[in-house]
Amino acid sequence: MPNKPEDFPVFTELNIQQIQQGMAKIGNYLKDFGDKYKIDNIDINHKVIATIINRIEKRRVYFHIFHNIKMGEQNEGSLMCFWIIKLMPFFNKNTPTNELNAKMVLYLFYRMLFYVAKKRGKKVNQERSLSIDIYYSFRFRDLSKEAIMALAESMIY
Repeated sequence: MPNKPEDFPVFTELNIQQIQQGMAKIGNYLKDFGDKYKIDNIDINHKVIATIINRIEKRRVYFHIFHNIKMGEQNEGSLMCFWIIKLMPFFNKNTPTNELNAKMVLYLFYRMLFYVAKKRGKKVNQERSLSIDIYYSFRFRDLSKEAIMALAESMIY
């Protein structure tokens, strides 16, 4: 069993096609966001999005190597949320950047939860006060990747 760093190949950055697939996935998750929140002309830092996609893929490899499991949509979505909060790739001249990115993450987070819950035949906790608290946390608190993953798991019942 490999257990030394030199036993593992070095992670290489994803190629442009893989980055584009990841960007399309993020775009699909957020496709109706502007309509829901009445925000037009959202700009994107594509370099930061590419960084986010690479970081998610690194974590996918980590899950495989160290836990011998597939990451799954819930953890992938949680990681997307984490990195968007941290790196804030979206901006708009009429909305503060941290507010915009926190709203986008909240939207993405719930879309991911509903998708996963539907696949499992379960429901999502939709209490308004909880959504307000989660938004506040996404905007102002320093949440870890694991905390967002645990939060996601706890909201599906």
